[in-house]
Order: sequence, then C-alpha cells, then structure tokens
Amino acid sequence: MSKQVTDLTHTIREGMAGHPTHGRTPVKLVGSLNHWAYAHAERFNPYDGRRLSFQNEQWVMNGNTGTHMDSVFHGDPDTEYSAERMPIECGYGTAVWLDCTAVFGPRGEITPEVLERAEQASGERIRPGDIVLIHTGWSRYYESDPRKYLDEHMGLTKEAGEWLRGRGARTVGIDCATVETTAGALSAPVHMNYLRPGSLGLAPDDFIAIIENLTGIDRIPAHRFEFVGMPLPLEGSSASPIRAIAITQ
Repeated sequence: MSKQVTDLTHTIREGMAGHPTHGRTPVKLVGSLNHWAYAHAERFNPYDGRRLSFQNEQWVMNGNTGTHMDSVFHGDPDTEYSAERMPIECGYGTAVWLDCTAVFGPRGEITPEVLERAEQASGERIRPGDIVLIHTGWSRYYESDPRKYLDEHMGLTKEAGEWLRGRGARTVGIDCATVETTAGALSAPVHMNYLRPGSLGLAPDDFIAIIENLTGIDRIPAHRFEFVGMPLPLEGSSASPIRAIAITQ
C-alpha cells in the first residue's frame, strides 16, 4: 500500500512572520561560493562541456524560526536538554491531530472541553507517547496578515495543557506562533508545564516537547498517522527549525 506524505512546514525566508521575542527575521547572505563568480573559471562539466559552478549561502536566524521545536532549554535554564540532546522520539513516532476550529477566532482559547470534543470527533484516542497536533486554522493568516497571526493568535489554556499531559502526550504541536493563549502569554503556563517538569514535582526527563508554527494540519487524510519532525543537533540551542511531515497509509 502506498504512503501519503503531507508537508506541515512553513518556508523559511526573509520577511517571514516571527514571534517578537525571537529576534530579527532570518537574513540570507551570499556564502563563499556563488554561480556568477564562476563566469571566468576554467572549470567545465565533463558531461556536457558547459562551465560548472557552485552556490552556497549563510543564514542568520533564531533557533525558534518558522516551524520549529522548542528544546527544554528554551524554558528551563537548568536542564541538560538543549536541541542536540532532545530525544529522537520527540519528533518521530505515532501521532494524532485534533480539529479545534470550533473556537476559531481572534484570541480563541482551546480548553479541555474543546480537546475532548475534538478527540471524540476524530475517532481516535490519544495514547501515552503520542505526538499530538492541534489544528486551529490560525495558520491561514501566516502569509496574508502576519500581524494578526502574531498578535491575535489562538492557544491552549493552562487547563488544556494539563489535560494533554494527563493523556500522556510526548510532544504537542500547534499551527500558531505559540502554544499559549494571548491571555497566558506572560506567565506561559503551557511552556512551564511542558518544559519545567520540576515545577510540577516531576523528574527532569518528564518533559513534553513543543512544536510551533505548523501549517496544513487539516490536510492530513487520517487523524492517526506517523509524524517526522526532528530538530537539528545545534549544540546548546534552545530550539531548532524542523521539516515537519505526516505519513499516512
């Protein structure tokens, strides 16, 4: 049986929407090689005789750029889990997506009741160790209205974050710039719950990874699927861009 792959990733480019706390937009710089610099080089393609050339670039960007995974270090200064130490399982494995568009709208809040109804409607149950993706529909504003996307986003309430921990989620992803509601932005209860397990009296490795700025979740043809979206092993980094994809049978 053939597999279907759904890309859930925003393109990284200069001028893209970025959370105001995550620094300047990505900057693309010409690297040490570029095609036009080879105009007078006496190097030729052995197959067709045309002049050969190479290109590379340098990117200057925040680790939290675009579709990305927060490492635990993003929210906990005392953890050992920076990007390169995040377990592979945080970005690879069984997954479920929940349609939470029932509360779609500016500053919409996803509560446990919304999650319960979405889970029931999906026909699936969240199993311990699942990666859970939250579809709000808010990514429609990512390109068309970046300011609205960033300033009026939807998010999980404190209680909804607790509900997902109670169901045993390994990783929680969302199609917004943050998992938090606008009302909860300052105290960041979901980030603290997931990235500082010690504040809950839990072991340091009992964290939940966070993925933000997903897109196209509703294009995944089945609510249960295999997810792939692992961070780059950036030493000491608080986050990393990922290429997030869903694989269904």
